[in-house]
Amino acid sequence: MIIGVKERTMRSKIISLLSGIAALAMLASGALAADNMIDNPDLLVDTEGYSFGADYGTFLVDPSVPGIVGNAALAKVDAVGTEAWEPEIHSPAFDLENGKTYTYAFWAKTEPGKTRTLSPRFEQLDTWVGIGENITVTDQWVDYHFTGEWTHPSSPPQVVIHIGFDLQLEDVWFSHFRAYEGEYVEEPLAPVTPMDRLATAWGQIKSR
Repeated sequence: MIIGVKERTMRSKIISLLSGIAALAMLASGALAADNMIDNPDLLVDTEGYSFGADYGTFLVDPSVPGIVGNAALAKVDAVGTEAWEPEIHSPAFDLENGKTYTYAFWAKTEPGKTRTLSPRFEQLDTWVGIGENITVTDQWVDYHFTGEWTHPSSPPQVVIHIGFDLQLEDVWFSHFRAYEGEYVEEPLAPVTPMDRLATAWGQIKSR
């Protein structure tokens, strides 16, 4: 069968598109975060390894909301305690060494039209010491991050990304947690999924 010029062009575009999707899939699998010390950083196994005070609300993946990479989880705050850390999110734990520089980072946004403050930190379990800075979260996805020198005892005990909710009831979405040695590195990611890009690109091909 002889393939016409139009068919060859279309096939070439499809092959190019599939190659691009494969590259995106590598990003989504965490290829950019090879040194990430956090297990389940993209919430692909629901919120396994993360904790959130059950007395104050829930922290669950919502498949209907795409994450920056992988899934997004909603911290739904129904009540607060008497301390700023009631409730709080703790990431899966990891080890830090005294005298070394580390970065934590995660994406977050509020519900539409809302703004709220959070107090993320590197926090050592058992001793409760740590470093970090407060952030203001809006209804647009933003990559919040902090870099600092760990001047506390080396692990053990292990360290988590602690996120305090500071006695506020506003809900917050989270995605793509990272913790790694060294300065912050901006990842070339946009808040869309590979399937979003596939649908857009396929629409462009069909329109030509």
